[in-house]
Amino acid sequence: MEPFKYICHYWGKSSKSLTKGNDIHLLIYHCLDVAAVADCWWDQSVVLQNAFCRNEMLSKQKVKAWLLFFIALHDIGKFDIRFQYKSAESWLKLNPATPSLNGPSTQMCRKFNHGAAGLYWFNQDSLSEQSPGDFFSFFDAAPHPYESWFPWVEAVTGHHGFILHSQDQDKSRWEMPASLASYAAQDKQAREEWISVLEALFLTPAGLSINDIPPDCSSLLAGFCSLADWLGSWTTTDTFLFKEDAPSGIQALRKYFQDRQQDACRVLELSGLVSNKRSYDGVHALLDNGYQPRQLQVLVDALPTAPGLTVIEAPTGSGKTETALAYAWKLIDQQLADSVIFALPTQATANAMLSRMEANASRLFTSPNLILAHGNSRFNHLFQSIKSRAFTEQGQEEAWVQCCQWLSQSNKKVFLGQIGVCTIDQVLISVLPVKHRFIRGLGIGRSVLIVDEVHAYDTYMNGLLEAVLKAQADVGGSVILLSATLPMKQKQKLLDTYGLHTDPEENNSAYPLINWRGVNGAQRFDLLAHPEQLPPRFSIQPEPIYLADMLPDLTMLERMIAAANAGAQVCLICNLVDVAQLCHQRLKELNNTQVDIDLFHARFTLNDRREKENRVISNFGKNGERNVGRILVATQVVEQSLDVDFDWLITQHCPADLLFQRLGRLHRHHRKYRPVGFEIPLATILLPDGEGYGRHEHIYSNVRVMWRTQQHIEELNGASLFFPDAYRQWLDSIYDDAEMDEPEWVIKGMDKFESAECEKRFKARKVLQWAEEYSLQDNDETILAVTRDGEMSLPLLPYVQTSSGKQLLDGQVYEDLSHEQQYEALALNRVNVPFTWKRSFSEVVDEDGLLWLEGKQNQDGWIWQGNNIVITYTRDEGMTRVIPANPK
Repeated sequence: MEPFKYICHYWGKSSKSLTKGNDIHLLIYHCLDVAAVADCWWDQSVVLQNAFCRNEMLSKQKVKAWLLFFIALHDIGKFDIRFQYKSAESWLKLNPATPSLNGPSTQMCRKFNHGAAGLYWFNQDSLSEQSPGDFFSFFDAAPHPYESWFPWVEAVTGHHGFILHSQDQDKSRWEMPASLASYAAQDKQAREEWISVLEALFLTPAGLSINDIPPDCSSLLAGFCSLADWLGSWTTTDTFLFKEDAPSGIQALRKYFQDRQQDACRVLELSGLVSNKRSYDGVHALLDNGYQPRQLQVLVDALPTAPGLTVIEAPTGSGKTETALAYAWKLIDQQLADSVIFALPTQATANAMLSRMEANASRLFTSPNLILAHGNSRFNHLFQSIKSRAFTEQGQEEAWVQCCQWLSQSNKKVFLGQIGVCTIDQVLISVLPVKHRFIRGLGIGRSVLIVDEVHAYDTYMNGLLEAVLKAQADVGGSVILLSATLPMKQKQKLLDTYGLHTDPEENNSAYPLINWRGVNGAQRFDLLAHPEQLPPRFSIQPEPIYLADMLPDLTMLERMIAAANAGAQVCLICNLVDVAQLCHQRLKELNNTQVDIDLFHARFTLNDRREKENRVISNFGKNGERNVGRILVATQVVEQSLDVDFDWLITQHCPADLLFQRLGRLHRHHRKYRPVGFEIPLATILLPDGEGYGRHEHIYSNVRVMWRTQQHIEELNGASLFFPDAYRQWLDSIYDDAEMDEPEWVIKGMDKFESAECEKRFKARKVLQWAEEYSLQDNDETILAVTRDGEMSLPLLPYVQTSSGKQLLDGQVYEDLSHEQQYEALALNRVNVPFTWKRSFSEVVDEDGLLWLEGKQNQDGWIWQGNNIVITYTRDEGMTRVIPANPK
């Protein structure tokens, strides 16, 4: 091949100052840097190879050739003078013969998006020229000669956050102005030359040509290309050094690509994306010394060694987490996944899971990255170089800058480690219209996704979860769903996302139970052959008490204090934060014996919430100090995945499945000593003293389930409730769609609920459609808005104005912090409150969705006073809202 005529005149990376040395990196070199990362990553991941070769008749060698070919085209839009003039000095240095020509304006360059333009030019460059005088050519337009390339090109040119589709493009935005026609011809020739070069580099050695049809494009491509681009932009003193000397020919370019393999493997190692796996050693290796596999854990070795969806139903405290992790380890060992992602319903449960995973991460991987999706999570320390990154000529468009910004928002890191722990929102966003969602999709696709507390999600979230499961099935990935139990209808819908291969006995009433669904069929696993491993049968005798608005009265509060004085560990679970705060205040007023009374809910800053969680675990956890009685007033944050143990549980009424979760916190751990009167667990259920459930229906709107649960409680009539029998007996009848003889107020409430459910299903379908058409910013507020229907919260950022700037709740002055520290400070100091509070403020939210609220310091903490509302924040109570009896 002749020496290159055009492609060596375009820069891909440029440093800020033009000094001696390699301050320009040719575009062709950068494209090959990125392809080298993709090449190295492919070689190190059988999982990714299988995902890209899924349902393909082509050999892996040919699929890889196409993959590298298209990834090296990811920046084809930079062969455009409007990008090149983002650093006019660099362009003129590479093209000294053209300084006199008028280039594009600064504004034109600033608005230029090389990703979208790359897709546009691919479409336009390849179209056959039609005679302008041929009227009928409009009707007889030939198909695009490279129609099969579009899914690939759309994916790789969308690597900066959003995937565009050619047919949806506003092509007028990217057409070259007539004033730049002299540049346009050269740009087109450069793009065509680059495609020809890449054909010689990647396709020809594999026996392919650009005239062949590429394989189907994997949905993982955009995320894979984006991460390869970020890592291929990681220029250090010994990786991906800038080079502006033109290659002498194709052999020199091939040698450059081969030489960059070492750099690529180095940055992959530094990034923490890859880690050596330890051989599967059975579930016993995950248990504490002296413990043997129990209950469903004994079935792990019998589970299929194949991608699929696994639903595990077992009682609270029966070892579901270790069962799931061991099965994930088994799949990883067989190269069916590279990593594990745990998704949980709340931050509290995610924090608790992280501490459980710390001990096991190194048993699955050597030097693993264990990552939490919010707060100060652990990540490979070499990524801390983001704090001193340089700003390049391309500014915000530079790939490594985007990577740094993405990583600095720590809730995004979860998809880059070997074991990630996150809230379910971070997973659901992978199918929603949010920037970089395809990174989440890649992270999930290469992982075993474990979703805990599946029963905790509403219709809207379940609609999104089903889309996640279908996407995982499409790439050959695996999912494990955990729950104490699931209503039959809900479980069937989830299983059907992996195909309709129904086992006649798949829905039997055995308990505990594991259902598995894969491309080759369905299987069921129970403990009938292991009767010694069935969960122990135990009973609880619920004590129903009828109270106005289900609010503990003076008698109940005094009973709680007396029980704590007798040495009992007591927990009151309230359905609403303000109710929990009120009960906590009343208990403190009645507490004349200095009983330890804690409050735990979601309306704390992340810093204070962590401290609260640690205190709860320290007092009520497996190794908690039990020498004195204590009281915990909490909301739903303790019903899911927190390993805590109480002697007496008082709970406001809730649906049966959640009630069982709460009751699972009674006598959870075996202890030699229980206080007198609490040798058997005591459960008190607060029921309404009249019709309806009042404000509680805002939280639990399925009035029929609430009423049927109450009927089952009342039908006990003082008798005991036996577990695990109740899991099937109660839930199957309570969630049965068949109508019963119900009061009129229940029927009316159910009509309202079903109407809302229909709207939620429609909204879930609509937002999934939007994912293909629109793109939203990737931040916590956006995530909450689109993943939790009806639960969108308003993030408040309380501060006090000082002479130095805005002083946050933790004492830091916002203006004194670096850019990266500000990101973290915002996460640690904001408080999420109900969105309905917004109408009390005249302040408006900022571009990140935060509402900054200037208040004052007082002796207890922070206070803000409006015309008819007072908001306070203390480390003890969290954020409270008080409406004065006589507002101003």
